[in-house]
Amino acid sequence: MSRRIAREELFKIVFEAEMNCVEPKELQEKFLERGEIILSPKALEFFVKYVKGISEYNEELNNLINETMEGWNLDRIGSVEKALLKCAVYELKHENTGYEIVVNEVVEIAKIYGDDKSHEFINGVLAKIIKG
Repeated sequence: MSRRIAREELFKIVFEAEMNCVEPKELQEKFLERGEIILSPKALEFFVKYVKGISEYNEELNNLINETMEGWNLDRIGSVEKALLKCAVYELKHENTGYEIVVNEVVEIAKIYGDDKSHEFINGVLAKIIKG
């Protein structure tokens, strides 16, 4: 369960970074200092590693998402969807996590934070990325 919470917190920091037009790593320290979240040591390690990775590969992630969406681009999608896609695509492309886990977790987070169709949109984009 701690990874689930870490993924949700990761989404929040990527979302905040998108809203403020900065890299997630620029917000990480202040985000953790707020004390709003309590993560296990492993979940904290996961969180920090993924924030760094998403920041490092930001341009690559944006390009891959843009190339995959038909009739859409990053400027036209909401910040919730953009942040969730970045989190998922980073994990799919740069970490050794099964795609079923990644897709399931990001779709569940989309159901909480997105609008009625966010989870379907995200699921569709990720399915295309997984098929390659």
